[in-house]
Amino acid sequence: MNEILKNEIRNVLNQWLKAFNDNDLEALMQLYDPEINYMNSNVPIQVGIPVVKEGFAASFHIQPSVVFKEEQVIAQDGLGYIAGQFRVTGTNPEDGETIDEAGRVVCIFRKNTEGDWKLVFDMDNRPPDINL
Repeated sequence: MNEILKNEIRNVLNQWLKAFNDNDLEALMQLYDPEINYMNSNVPIQVGIPVVKEGFAASFHIQPSVVFKEEQVIAQDGLGYIAGQFRVTGTNPEDGETIDEAGRVVCIFRKNTEGDWKLVFDMDNRPPDINL
């Protein structure tokens, strides 16, 4: 059972990666819980889908693409998380310069009353030991 739940978490993360890499804001927001707490190392805490959506809309101007390397996943009935390394690349539309950032992320998912896993906590940082 535990491995099934872990794979469900991985599946939602893969949906997130696809929506992000397609720069599909609406598909991305469908994966978030209304009580999302988003803590990116470059901005103050963002709470709730409308605020998080606004932040992603602004960031999509660089046409970002992300890769993810899983380091840990834990899941049990109704709650699970996945942690790993990421690398985001894009292009600054103002000067054409390549943007390349790497870090580590922890995403916590909660199963809602409809049985869907939703991202309820998303936090990343930029430590020096990333090798993606």
